[in-house]
Amino acid sequence: MEKTAAENAGNVAAAKPLKLFGSWASSYTHRVQLAMRLKGLSFEYAEEDLGNKSEALLRANPVHKKVPVLVLHDGRALAESAIILHYLDDAFPDTRPLLPADPFDRAVARFWCHFGDDKLGPAVGAVFATTGEEQAAAVRQVHENLALLEAELREGAFKGRRFFGGQEVGFLDVVLGCGSYWLAVFEEVTGVQLVDAEAFPLFHAWLRDFEAQEEVRETIPSIDRLLAYARGLRQMLLALAAGAGGAGDSSAPVAAAPPAAAPPVAAADIAVDI
Repeated sequence: MEKTAAENAGNVAAAKPLKLFGSWASSYTHRVQLAMRLKGLSFEYAEEDLGNKSEALLRANPVHKKVPVLVLHDGRALAESAIILHYLDDAFPDTRPLLPADPFDRAVARFWCHFGDDKLGPAVGAVFATTGEEQAAAVRQVHENLALLEAELREGAFKGRRFFGGQEVGFLDVVLGCGSYWLAVFEEVTGVQLVDAEAFPLFHAWLRDFEAQEEVRETIPSIDRLLAYARGLRQMLLALAAGAGGAGDSSAPVAAAPPAAAPPVAAADIAVDI
């Protein structure tokens, strides 16, 4: 008897599991790991050396040459964490959904996902990669962005919710949460306060609740390991900034990509985001 397309797809899935190329410190990687754990999807994980990327990664993501990359059961590959999360919801409808069912709520989640990647994340990264007045300005930007999220939790789209996704961790929780744990790390490394529990009580409570979830604890590396990584990374970024300034271009961006002989992790691959 001729097999149906669904049966053939099931055979492929059984023969070849999902495979994730990632980096242990990449919060983009953590997004995909957490999403698959929340959905109960099994997958293989391949740790990438970002200073010496594998041929498999470069073949799978020839455009950006970055992690994460998810290789599907049939060998096709997807890059970019948010795109992968959307795919997981579409491809595995019988698993726990990440995005809400209502079209408007889905659009709102996507909007704030873009906010995190486009505004909050870069501001936090600037705090980490700068000093002095430039850092102080970045801290103010972080606080302004957190105030916007706090307002949405207090009286906006997410009012009365335990998580951004409702009573359970959802798409926006994954996107914002896998990165927000860096806030405490950056506070320790830079000596500046980013999340004041009194100024942002709802955001602070959400973050503590998010970090307490079992799947999150399984995904996020230990604080000691993150601190060690962040201290070394900050030294590298500040050294790069000093080198760029010494070259006579005072307007050079702090996190400009280093030359080929620079440290083992290229600045363009720094995996710190919100």
